[in-house]
Amino acid sequence: MATTITMPKLGLTMNSGSVQEWKKKVGDTVKKGELLYTVATDKLTVDVESPADGVLGAITVEIGQEVPVGAPLGVIVAPGEAVPVAKQEQEPAASQLIAQPAAQAAAVAQPTAQPSMHYKASPKAKKLARESGVDLSLVPGTGPDGWVVARDVEAAAAAGAAAGEKVKASPVAAKMAAEGGVDLSSIDTGGKRVMKADVEAAIKGAEAAIAMGSEKAAARENRVPATQMRKVVASRMLQSTSSIPSVHYFMDVDMGPINALRAKYNDALAKRGGKVKISLNDVLMKFCASLLMQFPMVNAYAETDSAGKVSAFITHDYVNVGLAVALDGGLIVPNVKDVQAKGLAKIAEERDDLVARARKGALTGDEMAGGTFTISNLGAPGRGVDSFTPIINPPEAAILGIARTIDKPVVVDGSIKICPMAAFCLAADHRLVDGADAAMFLSRLKELVENPDLFLL
Repeated sequence: MATTITMPKLGLTMNSGSVQEWKKKVGDTVKKGELLYTVATDKLTVDVESPADGVLGAITVEIGQEVPVGAPLGVIVAPGEAVPVAKQEQEPAASQLIAQPAAQAAAVAQPTAQPSMHYKASPKAKKLARESGVDLSLVPGTGPDGWVVARDVEAAAAAGAAAGEKVKASPVAAKMAAEGGVDLSSIDTGGKRVMKADVEAAIKGAEAAIAMGSEKAAARENRVPATQMRKVVASRMLQSTSSIPSVHYFMDVDMGPINALRAKYNDALAKRGGKVKISLNDVLMKFCASLLMQFPMVNAYAETDSAGKVSAFITHDYVNVGLAVALDGGLIVPNVKDVQAKGLAKIAEERDDLVARARKGALTGDEMAGGTFTISNLGAPGRGVDSFTPIINPPEAAILGIARTIDKPVVVDGSIKICPMAAFCLAADHRLVDGADAAMFLSRLKELVENPDLFLL
């Protein structure tokens, strides 16, 4: 009995994926449990096992073609068994039309010939034509049964007037020139009246020149197909900017105290034989998790109906913090689960593992799903930026952007002091988070970073 191979659901949030490689060819013997194909989905690449024993009878999708979860990818049949043919429920594809007999294909491609018609005009149209000097035989009729009516003559006369008096042209030619953006004076007819065929030739010549210019430009361009990862990033970023009314809040933060705290903790861990160092991101994740439990709407998402209208706000009793990780050709956001319940050493250990496996493409879908808040740090020494506005990762309500740390003169208690300062930016969904709450959240975070001891209160 035939077994249909379908696109598997490899994570809670997976909706679609694409086959990147088949390990077998059509006609090859396959065994249940052996690797059969590779799927790229939600920024992951996963090898999938064969669901049954038999022969790979057919492959029904192209490499790289994105299909929804549950969609058929191919068929496994028993040796000697015919591959089942699905019933055609849609119009024949172009390839099917090509296979038709020549006479039938010609009949499909050949439009039905239109019968010729005698020009007929209403009395008012004839009168207007005489008064305006419009040749009725050149005016296309829009009235019943193709009759030329007054509005047709008026349009022809207007087109002729728009063309100017220096160039003689038929009403149809003048109208075509106006619609096609053709300057009648540029058409050389040897002093004769410009006719429809002259304008058509001018338009074709202009189109040919444009096409030639496009071909020259294309010769200097490269087409780079979008990877599955880049498709997901593009889709989610467009979804965020088009559906989330985000507001950005900025603060400059003195990073001296938190860096001193990190150095102290790392010295203590080293003396205990610890292999993982606590990073700035680890401390910020812990601080943010504590604040997010106090500001539940910043740790929530907006539930919407089919029309996109908000129906409810979903808050969480936990904090899963996603950390944006840059990879070659894309971005991935694994998240540390239940940060509010973990110590810094545990957070650092899990973060280090997630980042390492993210760069190897070895994460699972669930390790990237379920985030409630994201941190994006572009402050790497030597290649960081001074400030930026991060884009919220849907369906989350907020994201924190961290820029690089720079020594700046700051007024402290009336005196100028050089401090290591970094720009923080909180982007928040205004449907859930009001400006006052966002400002309070960022102010509290600044207070914790500059006074880490307050975290113990």
